[in-house]
Amino acid sequence: MTKPIRTTLAILGFALPLIAAQAQVTNVVCWLPATKLEAFDTNLSVVILKASTDVGAISADAGDVGVRGREITDASTGLKEQGIALDITVKGQAKDTLLIDYDEIASLVTAIDYITKLDVSVTPLTAFDAAYTTKGGFRIAALGTRRTGVIQFGVRDARSLSTPVVFSRDDMSRLSGLINQAKGVLDSVRR
Repeated sequence: MTKPIRTTLAILGFALPLIAAQAQVTNVVCWLPATKLEAFDTNLSVVILKASTDVGAISADAGDVGVRGREITDASTGLKEQGIALDITVKGQAKDTLLIDYDEIASLVTAIDYITKLDVSVTPLTAFDAAYTTKGGFRIAALGTRRTGVIQFGVRDARSLSTPVVFSRDDMSRLSGLINQAKGVLDSVRR
């Protein structure tokens, strides 16, 4: 075999794996609905009826959180799911709507109430953070330090890198109250 043919074959031998590697898809992300309410958005060729009732909103310097009772119905089967929609709007960013299934509301309220009552004596260490995240990505958190004695509370969409909306302890209690009101609206419809 002549030297030019061997050189050509060597180049092709090294290049073929590189060409195949470039065509390989390595970052496939399949979005699966985390809640029953989100699952309705995957239904095709049917009418989906989305209904809601505004319950209230809490505003802070960094943004606000709105609470709505939510019911979604598949018109072809009559199947319904209920829950709440939380609209988080951080100043300067797009609104995130997070859905929470009805059967998750009680544990969310319990978590908010627990986190709201925390103080720096919760641990003998110098700092702590406590967080709760729903299936749909709604995250509440408290961060505290013994050095200052200050505890900060925040809510955000855990599925994104969005900035949290920072709330006071009273705001967190009001949020718990609004979520309970939304559950009351849904309870009256369920009867």
